[in-house]
Amino acid sequence: MREARSLLIVCLALVAAQAPLSAQSTQSSHSVASSSATTTNAQSIELQQKLEAISSDLVTTHQQLEQSQKEIEQLREQLDLIKKQLASAQAGPAQPSNPVNDTDTAKATAATIEDVQEQQQTLEAQVKLHEQTKVESESKYPIRVTGLILFNSFINRGIVDDIDLPEAALASGDETGNGSAGASFRQTILGLEGFGPRIAGARTSADINVDFFGGLAYSSASTSAGIVRMRTASINLDWSHDSIQVGMTTPLISPLSPTSYATVAEPSMAGAGNLWTWSPQLTYAHQFQIQAHRQLQLEFGLWDPPAAGYSTSLTTRVPSPGEQSKQPAYESRISYGTPSDNNYGPASDDHSFHVGLSGYYSRQSYPYGNSIDSWAFTTDFRVPLTHRFEVSGEGYRGRSLGGLGGGVYKDILYGTSPITGLASYRALNAIGGWTQLKTRFGQSFEANAVIGLDNGFAADFHTLIFPATATEIQLRARNEMVVGNLIFRPKTYLIFSPEYRRILTWPIYGLGNTANIFTLSAGYQF
Repeated sequence: MREARSLLIVCLALVAAQAPLSAQSTQSSHSVASSSATTTNAQSIELQQKLEAISSDLVTTHQQLEQSQKEIEQLREQLDLIKKQLASAQAGPAQPSNPVNDTDTAKATAATIEDVQEQQQTLEAQVKLHEQTKVESESKYPIRVTGLILFNSFINRGIVDDIDLPEAALASGDETGNGSAGASFRQTILGLEGFGPRIAGARTSADINVDFFGGLAYSSASTSAGIVRMRTASINLDWSHDSIQVGMTTPLISPLSPTSYATVAEPSMAGAGNLWTWSPQLTYAHQFQIQAHRQLQLEFGLWDPPAAGYSTSLTTRVPSPGEQSKQPAYESRISYGTPSDNNYGPASDDHSFHVGLSGYYSRQSYPYGNSIDSWAFTTDFRVPLTHRFEVSGEGYRGRSLGGLGGGVYKDILYGTSPITGLASYRALNAIGGWTQLKTRFGQSFEANAVIGLDNGFAADFHTLIFPATATEIQLRARNEMVVGNLIFRPKTYLIFSPEYRRILTWPIYGLGNTANIFTLSAGYQF
């Protein structure tokens, strides 16, 4: 009995011990389940967010693909349209509804295709230019070759002073005939331009230009071949607002010339209102910036004073009346306008605007201690009226300007004084100028109309009695020219230009003389 009671107590103890263990196990199980559920819910939320982001990206990508597809279709349509236009331009319409309009359209399309091909060739040439080696020089600085190969053919109706480049009309006679015709390459120009290092902050450069108008060759081709002649040469120092030039260049007082390819060896209107000469000179210029595209420029120069008809020797150089004075000539100029660069040959076509005022003085010495003062006041202008029209010109008033072409190339007059009966001379006063109207018809075609006049004062002529042996040049008192030309450049380097020029020259006594000049010029510029 006691053993049964002990066994029952042991069983009850075991049951009591298992009860808290069972409760603890149940509680742990519930905790683990709760933690697992929380983790699962967090992962589900994160996965859902990623799916939403991916879905949004897919929608955006789909929209971009649709936009790209539309652009591709538009490009295909444009390409098909261009192909149809090219095929139509090349083959031409089989049955045109309007032959005139279709022909014009075909020509315009062909011209457009040709322009595109030319632009492509130009771009290819420019790319090749970067691959070329520069013209080698001893200084190792770049040298550029420039020039104008120019052919001039002409028909002269009337007697002129120079058949290649007439400047005055002469009296005709039985022994002279009444005209001439010919052709030459004498006005061809060759040039070199060199670019050097900076000196004291200035860009350095130099250039030289020569032609073949320095006389006639002693050969059977002398009528069309010439001798090499220096035209211009200069050494330049250029700062941002200052420049110094030492060279044989055009005078400051006459910076412009009419546009012409018939008269390149000497500027157009020379001897008929256009003062010019190529003479050694030293010039300084300073620019004041007034506005964004306007500047005021002051220039001053010293030069070897020119004089007309003084050299009596064909083998040696003798001093001119200006050089015998042992002092240089002085010139100055003030101008306002748009900066521009004037090139050799015809006037620059840069649509720039400017007006200028200039002054010139030189002392001239003659035999027996006689001296005179040569001087001039000049004005020059270039005014673009529209993008198609432009007017330009120069005017002057001065004395003893024969070295510049004034007074029809006379500085002084020789004769006998009507009062004393002794040999005497007088400085010749002159007035003149020229005006040009330029009309542009696109990039490759232009027309020019020019009129110029040089007039010596009749009062100076009437103060002297001229001998019977006086030459026609000495008696020449007035010279006028009227010029019209067309310039066609089918390519940037090709030039074709017909020109008509009428020259009227009057002596101080008697009737005037007339000549009509027809010229056809063809050039290759490089």
